[in-house]
Amino acid sequence: MPGQLPLYIQQKLAEQRKNHAFRRLHLPEAGSIDFTSNDYLGLSRVGWAEHSEAFSHGSGGSRLLSGNFMAAETLEETIAAFHQAPTALLFNSGYDANLGLLSSVAKEGDSIFYDILSHASLRDGIRLSKAEAFPFLHNDIEDLRRRLAQAKGSIFVVTESLFSMDGDLAPLAEMVRICEETGAYLIVDEAHATGVIGHRGHGLVQELHLEDRIFARVQTFGKAVGCHGAAVLGSQDLKDFLINFSRPLIYTTGYGCGTGTAYPFDSTHAVCRHTATQTDQPFPDPGRDCTGQ
Repeated sequence: MPGQLPLYIQQKLAEQRKNHAFRRLHLPEAGSIDFTSNDYLGLSRVGWAEHSEAFSHGSGGSRLLSGNFMAAETLEETIAAFHQAPTALLFNSGYDANLGLLSSVAKEGDSIFYDILSHASLRDGIRLSKAEAFPFLHNDIEDLRRRLAQAKGSIFVVTESLFSMDGDLAPLAEMVRICEETGAYLIVDEAHATGVIGHRGHGLVQELHLEDRIFARVQTFGKAVGCHGAAVLGSQDLKDFLINFSRPLIYTTGYGCGTGTAYPFDSTHAVCRHTATQTDQPFPDPGRDCTGQ
């Protein structure tokens, strides 16, 4: 299931290609003059003139125009490799990532089932999608199963992996099995698990070895990673679709090249080692909640 997109998404990508409107991210050509930048006064480079593009304050424009840089693409490749995903696509924040993902992959006539304690950004993305939305009781697999009987169109199931307010973990293994049984696409927000769950801070999905069975993951940097930004992990087709249809990605100034460089943890171990050293405890067991219960 994760490797195959809903038919609607496949059709939209095919239409873009047929109409010669397929969008790709391009790197600026060396020595070229940029007439599309939003960096009108050149302030993104102030103080960094002697450094490379990775140290600019901002990208200067949408990533589809002048705001894409090698540093951003390299970071995406690094994040994808760390999380054992085919691709990663950067967004300016976790909120933008959830909004951009959910508002575009589901359409009117589809069904989205979401944990009732899901973050506001997930719920806002669901609302913008115009799909019919059904909350299910928190971490209640049986209630999810009952709710799925109401499904129509493409089916999406949405949850966080670690819920920050209660400190409990989603029953992801059971959710994956239900999604595979019903043909649903599972979307997991790992905002609070990144850097905390798993020996190397990969998150709950990889700790349970489910990365090949999840439609999309959202890894955010505003918690354990210590900076702004986020990445959506998924197939190359999913990344292409978001580049072409995710409005929070298309119509905003791109991700700043100097942020997110502490990621991932296997290159610096800064966040994970600090946490383990300060508490003198290993990372949480995925079978227990974060209070040790």
